[in-house]
Amino acid sequence: MASLERFGHGGDLLTASELFSREQEEWIDFSSNIYPYGPPEIVKEVIRELVEEREMPVLSRYPDPACRGLKQAIARFHRISADMVLPGNGAAELIDLLIQAFRPSRVGVVDPSFVEYRQCARKRNIPVDHLVTGWEQQFLPSLEEMDRLLRRVDLVFIGYPNNPTGHLIDAGRMLEWIRRAGRYQTILVVDEAFMDFVEPKEDRSLISRVKEHPQLIVVRSMTKFFSLPGLRLGYLVADEAVISRIRALQVPWSVNGLAQMIGCAVLREEVYRPHARKVSGWLETERETMIRELNRLDGFQVFPGVANYLLVRMSVNGKNVSDLQFDLAREGLLIRSCSNYEGLEDDCFRIAVKKPEQNLLLRKTLEEWSRKEGGLSWASS
Repeated sequence: MASLERFGHGGDLLTASELFSREQEEWIDFSSNIYPYGPPEIVKEVIRELVEEREMPVLSRYPDPACRGLKQAIARFHRISADMVLPGNGAAELIDLLIQAFRPSRVGVVDPSFVEYRQCARKRNIPVDHLVTGWEQQFLPSLEEMDRLLRRVDLVFIGYPNNPTGHLIDAGRMLEWIRRAGRYQTILVVDEAFMDFVEPKEDRSLISRVKEHPQLIVVRSMTKFFSLPGLRLGYLVADEAVISRIRALQVPWSVNGLAQMIGCAVLREEVYRPHARKVSGWLETERETMIRELNRLDGFQVFPGVANYLLVRMSVNGKNVSDLQFDLAREGLLIRSCSNYEGLEDDCFRIAVKKPEQNLLLRKTLEEWSRKEGGLSWASS
């Protein structure tokens, strides 16, 4: 059976369309974790003004190779020095640049986690140490396990919140890991690609800790929260010396002019705050509804994540996630199989939280599929 994760990620509508003869616009894509209502209105305004300009300078001129305006916008937003910021062509480029810059002898990963961490290391023949966690332990390693990992590798990746589980490690535990990473001179890379989706009443980001912990590096994405995945935009926050080291390896004009312009626009306080309230109002209700209602279905168990996606485990007679994924695809629904995540088997899948009517459709389709296939409740299985 052909894989819908041909390139190791969700959101590959072209592959799905090729396999099932369905136009890309016809899919409801639960496999990619993007805010479903589209970008803030300011993005349309920026593009509209660009089109109305006679010479369209953002397209007809080279972009600023140093991203100075965008760096200043990010620095103002986080109240840090612009010298601590490096924009990039999405978080994936920055993760790859980190491996290039530090050339670690061993990379540590707390799994299950974003597949790009290990892929970036392995394509350079760098060994990867996996600290594999499980559902029953809430995907949390013990302090002793984490201590051993930090001791034996040069660089560790941690998802915060983690992908695909959606859990957020408590602040006290994270700070202890940061302290121990400093003690062992191990680079700790914290991936905050989904941090903007975390309840805004409490700032859990570790960006404010970077100045006092030079071994800490934070990676951020701007495409998921602002619904801009086609634009490719992310940034690093790190010690100034680290930024200089990584910037020296980045290709010129990595971030295009339109991305720089839109990045500056969406980080303005008067744009970000209303958008954050809108996202929070949608997500809090829909995520809790999805967790509650899916847990009621025979054969499905949801891990209670805090991001805009959920990890689901299934137990249905003689069926695995590949069977479910392809049956749902025939109905125009895409889910993300988690079988290529270290530590997860072909009984787990990930779904994005989407619009209410789309979430309801998925729940009804899963209920019908489970009933047809003879789903087992977790209480009885």
